[in-house]
Amino acid sequence: MYWSTVLILVPFLGAALVSRFRSLRSQALLGIAVGAVGLLASFMNFLAQRSGTVLLWKLNSLGLFEPAFRLDGLSALFSLFTAFVWLASGIYMYTYMQHEERSVSFYVFYFLTLGAVQGVFLAGNFVTLLVFFEIMTVTSFFWVIHRNDRESLRAGYFYLFLGIVAGLCIAGAIAILLASGVTLDVGVAATLVANKATLGWAVLLFVLGFGIKAGMVPVHIWLPMAHPVAPTPGSALLSGILIKAGAYGLLRTGQLVQWGLGDLVPWLGTLIVIIGVATMLLGVAFALLQGNAKRLLAYHSVSQMGYIILGIGTALVLRGHGVDGVAGAIFHSLNHALFKSALFLGVGVVYLGTGELDLYKLGGLWKKYPMTAICMLIAAFGITGTPGLNGFISKSLLHHSAIEVALSGNPLMVWAERLFNLVGVGTTASFVKLIGLTFLGKQKTELRKGAGETPFVAGSMAILAVAMLIIGTQPNLIVNLFIAPATIGAGVTELGHLSTMKFFEGSAIRDMIVTLLIGFAFFGLGMKTHLFHYKPPKWLSLEAVGQQFVRLYVCAEGSVSKMYQSLSTTIALSGRRQYKRMIVMNRRLDFEGGGIFTVLSFSNLNSNAFLILTVLAVLVLYYFVKYVLGV
Repeated sequence: MYWSTVLILVPFLGAALVSRFRSLRSQALLGIAVGAVGLLASFMNFLAQRSGTVLLWKLNSLGLFEPAFRLDGLSALFSLFTAFVWLASGIYMYTYMQHEERSVSFYVFYFLTLGAVQGVFLAGNFVTLLVFFEIMTVTSFFWVIHRNDRESLRAGYFYLFLGIVAGLCIAGAIAILLASGVTLDVGVAATLVANKATLGWAVLLFVLGFGIKAGMVPVHIWLPMAHPVAPTPGSALLSGILIKAGAYGLLRTGQLVQWGLGDLVPWLGTLIVIIGVATMLLGVAFALLQGNAKRLLAYHSVSQMGYIILGIGTALVLRGHGVDGVAGAIFHSLNHALFKSALFLGVGVVYLGTGELDLYKLGGLWKKYPMTAICMLIAAFGITGTPGLNGFISKSLLHHSAIEVALSGNPLMVWAERLFNLVGVGTTASFVKLIGLTFLGKQKTELRKGAGETPFVAGSMAILAVAMLIIGTQPNLIVNLFIAPATIGAGVTELGHLSTMKFFEGSAIRDMIVTLLIGFAFFGLGMKTHLFHYKPPKWLSLEAVGQQFVRLYVCAEGSVSKMYQSLSTTIALSGRRQYKRMIVMNRRLDFEGGGIFTVLSFSNLNSNAFLILTVLAVLVLYYFVKYVLGV
């Protein structure tokens, strides 16, 4: 577990040292060095678990918090592609950060977030995972507000608020599991569950908490707000990596309930399938309506996470026979990290060169940025599921899982498979729109001087593009090397046909080509009819609903605060009056009384003596009434 320590501590060390590096070049080189060390360490970790062994490491207990780390096929893969994408972003930042202010601040939180994300993926229990999850939320918040304008601050605090809610949900689930005696270890299935209903509440909180980070509908609203305002490397990592922390948590939740085998939470699979389909549909629908390139990509992050959530849901519905769903969700997490990061980095190049993100004001840029155009085209082919690219492979697995649940005869599951295909059409139309309006046609915007493609920018995107091509053309190699061990690590031991699956069957290629052609036709129809310019009423948006909720909360909080202030003021005034009356009475007893009152001064009694005398008086009165009067 030495390399796991390196993965977490080296980024934190980089954050501590970056302020000592004055020049942008030295800061960028430090970022690349930390990324390279991280990639090396994650690769060594991956090799360490290739034999199928699970490596565990626990530190000394700190009360409830017992730091523990786990390395299996699933955590090793997520850690590996995180390090790979982070290194590519670090190379990109060598050029990009010359155009951003406060580079030291960004690099500090860039490093801290890397260490926290690796901690999430390598955590050995849910408490350790929660600690790193919260660090990740807070440090990445500073990416979102980096530019310190009104829009970024608004998006940042929205992101932070929902991130805190996610953490509270996870903490609540941990508390329920702890009280129920269910294991808190990550990667271990719950056994001997005395109360299934209690476990159901814990799982529901896990789904909500991890779902918020994954961009799950209806708690996705932070994502299209935060991604567009963050600097481009932050946008790429938020979309490519950080939302995978949510997907990873959902995979571990499925493992906790034994992927439905024990019938511990029988309704969970159906619920997650519904959420997955809704997330896919809503994300692609809103992406089609966006004119801002970053917002389009942000909504497609929502949609693509819907694919992953759907795969997890189908695996739970199939109860132990959902290897395609689990493997597809894992594979698509890897693929989405690659093509979505490449797309955001490409849009960043366009923005640096033109100062424009409005697609309808762009065009004709392929001659000026040929490498960016090629890499973004490869990434677009990947995300649409074009045969020969990486997205086709993971979407094939997910489609197989959707077909399997549809064959169960449940009408709901039949519609899940049909809507899966419909979302593919919308995805194709969206990326025809993005690539076509950005790079084809006439150039509409003047280019800035000194903002062209550099070797570092082009190299970072090329690294990601090459990985996509390798995965797309050698799927069985990737499945056997990476996806099968990760699927076993996720708790599915019966892999069935996964390692020998034929991805390039004629029917699968034909169906995907038909989907692509319909998507092209839909794009033409949308542009001709101005369908993509439609703006739904604000009251239909979840953001508007959220704003109304916040307003109601503020109003209710204000009313309660006023009532509290009024009541506390009344009680205070009443107390002061009674106190003054008591003082007056005491003084009268001191100066006007006789007998004992000439010796004892009531006004000098402390509170304890006064309380004792009061209790004695009550007792004397009680016994007098009971035994003397006989009442």
